[in-house]
Amino acid sequence: MSTVLDKGNQRMHISKADPISARVEVPGSKSLTNRYLLLAGLANGTSTLQGALESEDTFFMRSALSAMGINVVEDGTTWLVQGQPAWLPPKKRLFIGNAGTAMRFLTPALAGHSFPVEIGGNSRMAIRPIRDLVESLQSVNVTIDYLEKDSCPPVRILGPIKGNELRVRGDASSQYLSGLLMALPLTQRQFHIVLDGPLVSKTYVEMTLACLEKFGINWRVLGEYRAFQIDAGSRYCAAEVLIEPDASTASYWFALPLMVGGKITVAGIPEKSSQGDFGLLEIIRKMGADLHFSGGEVTICCQEPLQGIDVDMNTMSDVAPTLAVIATRARTPTIIRNIGNMRIKECDRIATLQKAFDLLGLRMTSGSDWMKIEPGAIQREARLNPEDDHRMAMVFGLLGFAYGGIEISDPECVSKTYPKFWDAMAAVLHPKSEN
Repeated sequence: MSTVLDKGNQRMHISKADPISARVEVPGSKSLTNRYLLLAGLANGTSTLQGALESEDTFFMRSALSAMGINVVEDGTTWLVQGQPAWLPPKKRLFIGNAGTAMRFLTPALAGHSFPVEIGGNSRMAIRPIRDLVESLQSVNVTIDYLEKDSCPPVRILGPIKGNELRVRGDASSQYLSGLLMALPLTQRQFHIVLDGPLVSKTYVEMTLACLEKFGINWRVLGEYRAFQIDAGSRYCAAEVLIEPDASTASYWFALPLMVGGKITVAGIPEKSSQGDFGLLEIIRKMGADLHFSGGEVTICCQEPLQGIDVDMNTMSDVAPTLAVIATRARTPTIIRNIGNMRIKECDRIATLQKAFDLLGLRMTSGSDWMKIEPGAIQREARLNPEDDHRMAMVFGLLGFAYGGIEISDPECVSKTYPKFWDAMAAVLHPKSEN
């Protein structure tokens, strides 16, 4: 049995793993947890969130809400959120680490209130652009000032939102649109959002609309996702919701048997979901993976070599890195297209993958919004830097399990969305023998 995980001194050595046979459960969705936290915080009354995710990103959202008078009581993965439409002014700057959903969802919600507030994060957040969202809010008379670097957090915000229509770009991040959709019911007016340009990650916007509906908001999509209407008088009502497993997190388990051999059963996979990242299952099926669905579970294995694929992943770019490492195991090249928004995530994920592949001797080419991956094993050992990006660390782990010879710096950055990732992997890769 290989020694697969060896932690120490903020780095991790990963060796080649043996084939697996396991059943796993996936933590709750970060995207859904942070949306529901915000909406429950704006609702009148107590909401129940079942299956909530405990992670850095959700911690920062909870902390920000707490600073404005919203109480969250935790009982395991069930959280009771005591919301109120009118938040209290926080006593100091809200700190949200590198939680992109918290920054992009809270900024419009804060703009819906009439007190001044500052919000910012760590050094990585301070270089993540937010200008498109800021300019949309400024167009409806919200005062927003950059406090350090132009176009990036931290910012000072003073609302409220006025008018009844705004425009926002949809081609950089769908989180800007989602944040606005969740904030505009605060105006109590009929409000229109008009998109400038194409919409990326449409499935995440559909997720937001479904969340709004659960909390009692009436909305309408106009002109093939070119505009959106929030009805006058819509008010958030407390709700009880069940949060699905995180589709992006599940992708690493979907990939594991394709990287190391064997089979895995992943529990809690919904038949229908607003999480577009579950679309990775259909992609790997087309590549030749064997998938069997039964009773809310999916079992994955692969009897024959995978075939490469040419695929548009605009609606599921968070799992494009997972597909990129799977593609090294195929017998023909894979092309992943329309993923330009990967460059403004926690890091520039295309550039970070390209650097890692180059260091390892894997063959990859890339452009502004595409990657092409050639089949092949790593040619040399290397230490990889995930750039404080949880998803980069986890896909680098998959490469290590498949080929060995990989060291990852700052492996604990996975705590952003999956604090127990390495322990969960170790339990599957090194199962304890029964006495």
